[in-house]
Amino acid sequence: MRECQTCKTCFADTVATCPNEGMPTVHTIPGDGVLEGKYHLEFRLGQGGMGVVYKARHAYLKTLHAIKIILPDLVGNDPQLVTRFRQEALAAAAIRHQNVVSVTDYGVINGNVPFLVMEYVEGESLHDLLAREGKLSPESAFELISAICAGVGAAHHQGIVHRDLKPLNIMICSDRPNMSQAVKILDFGLAKIKSGELLGSFIQAQTTGLMGSPYYMSPEQWADEDPDSRADIYSLGVMLYQMLAGDVPFKGSSIPAIMKKHISDPAPTFASLGVPMAPEIERAVLHTLEKDPNQRTSSVELMVDELRRAIDVTSNIHVTAGTGALPVSTIRVHTRPPGSKVFVDNVAVGESHVDGSLLLEGIQSGNHFLRISHNGFDDWIDNVVCDGNPVDVIAELRHSQPDINAIPRPDTQSLLGATLLVEPSTSNPPPAASVSTPNVSVATPAPAPSPAKKSRTGLFLGIGALLVLFGLGIAGVAAAYFLGFFPGTGHTANVEPSPSVANSPAATPTDIPAVKADLVAIPGGKFRMGRNDGMPSERPEHEVTVDPFKMDRTEVTNAEFYQFVQATGHKPLPADWVNGKPLAGKENFPVRFVNIDDVQAFAGWRSKRDGVQYRLPTEEEWEYAARNGSDSDLYPWGDDFRSQCAWVDQANTEPTEVGTHSCPDKWGVKDLIGNVYEWTGSKASLYPGSEGILKETTEARYMIRGGSAFSKSTGDAAITSSWRRDVPAATRDKELGFRLVTK
Repeated sequence: MRECQTCKTCFADTVATCPNEGMPTVHTIPGDGVLEGKYHLEFRLGQGGMGVVYKARHAYLKTLHAIKIILPDLVGNDPQLVTRFRQEALAAAAIRHQNVVSVTDYGVINGNVPFLVMEYVEGESLHDLLAREGKLSPESAFELISAICAGVGAAHHQGIVHRDLKPLNIMICSDRPNMSQAVKILDFGLAKIKSGELLGSFIQAQTTGLMGSPYYMSPEQWADEDPDSRADIYSLGVMLYQMLAGDVPFKGSSIPAIMKKHISDPAPTFASLGVPMAPEIERAVLHTLEKDPNQRTSSVELMVDELRRAIDVTSNIHVTAGTGALPVSTIRVHTRPPGSKVFVDNVAVGESHVDGSLLLEGIQSGNHFLRISHNGFDDWIDNVVCDGNPVDVIAELRHSQPDINAIPRPDTQSLLGATLLVEPSTSNPPPAASVSTPNVSVATPAPAPSPAKKSRTGLFLGIGALLVLFGLGIAGVAAAYFLGFFPGTGHTANVEPSPSVANSPAATPTDIPAVKADLVAIPGGKFRMGRNDGMPSERPEHEVTVDPFKMDRTEVTNAEFYQFVQATGHKPLPADWVNGKPLAGKENFPVRFVNIDDVQAFAGWRSKRDGVQYRLPTEEEWEYAARNGSDSDLYPWGDDFRSQCAWVDQANTEPTEVGTHSCPDKWGVKDLIGNVYEWTGSKASLYPGSEGILKETTEARYMIRGGSAFSKSTGDAAITSSWRRDVPAATRDKELGFRLVTK
């Protein structure tokens, strides 16, 4: 085949002069430009360090494709090239995701020149976009990086690491309606076979002015270590930094200079580049650029979540002047006592004056999380709905117990996100209501929504409009404000406690005794898992055989998790700890704010400590224990709910000490219902024979069991031993803990 060196059009070997440009053609690859008799090469799209990419048209289907031909003279004399390339092509073809350029075919020319047939996309690369725009707003950068992470995550969940993520490998299609569909990632799985990758890419960058791999490579790649998914996260972090700052964090005139900076130099602050950036966003970005992979953001899902929360914190309060998108509101706050600190969406916005008043102007329309704090008082927490009209809020703070027993109120809310197991209903929980008085409306939480009928399995942890006192009935709204505070809704995980708590030295314990595992032996057997009269995710009932195992008698406590942290230096710490420790008096409460990575690290530490192999229970093991095996009870204590047997229906309180408000199963395992939800080691799935729908996802999701203090004992979604749902593996939440099992 011959090509025109000017217009890059491909011709048969018989065409010596380009009819378009009148320029001589040159021979490029063997053959007549038709691969396997069906792919007609039309013109060259580009050339990289290991091959040439052509636009091609299928001879019969007339579909367009991009074909990458790997030229041996570009990658060195590798006798295993064809075999290795075929293996990588199979890996790349296995990734099916809208944000990854799909691989549709593979072949070999003359036995030694392999080629790959890919989806053809028209648009521009992220490199071109950044060259044109300079830098992006945090919101635009988030939209882009979210789509990129979705595609990268799909590969990571199949054990495939890209290894060469950079703006040149990110395409933005011009024919898609939104960014989430427009982003396409190129070259998945191909970086493993690149010979002389660094030199080839760097020469390309020097000669063409394009960014090459060295600017985006993780420290472990420079050390020639076998990288895992965290290397891709580092590269994504560099791209995110570049989107926000307008340049990459590490530059140099030579490969050694770039390498040194990646390995040992901290990333420049945004301020040093003259780029204003909220500290929450900067922390999220720099977390992806940690030199030590163990300290780096652990997954693409967590990367997106951290950035989303950082942007929410910094952008959800005040509206930029002149946007004209939605009306803004004024919130008139009156606190008792005066001098209270006011937080909106976890951001400090001021302190009430001597008369208790504080005026908040320019508040965005929507639902906002309001928290008011004062030393010696419990935090007052509520949701406030802003619709363009003024909102008046009276916050009556209740005197707290002495600081040593104070309950922390971490700025994090309940588990959210639709389950994968069943198509969610389109209905939404009602927003916070506004109760009017003659002169003022007091923002109060809306009534907790009723669980959806038969077609939903979500966690409905809505805010109660009235504080339910056992035995006393329903109190009025005013009594509710005097008797307690209302927890917010929404999902924000793993954030720091409020300053008023964190700064209290009396809030930390002085001594935490060592804790050993307390295990209960559970014999194996058969039982009927699930139930036909339960929620859709619990159906159908089916027989399961469980091998003998041993299970923690209670949920893992703060005290034992603290031992693990002390021994390993594990981070991040649970969000309700203060000064690196659980609060005094909370040592025997269940540890919370732990995700799957945290749990697995803890299990590895405890396994080494005790000389046995610990792990999370499977769903089958958990339900077998909670239903008393073949007895198939609905609860660990029988078939009827008993309020004294489970710490649930606690609308305005936190979890309690493990084992203290629980009736055990017949083997002695406690807290299987209530207190905190518990991770299992089972990934999201439907039961055999289920008529439900398992929706596609790009993130790992695991099943949780058992309910929490906020769960309901009545209604269609009442918590039972067969209740189940899925949440992302990266979730850290105030209602979610765990226990372990071993053989």
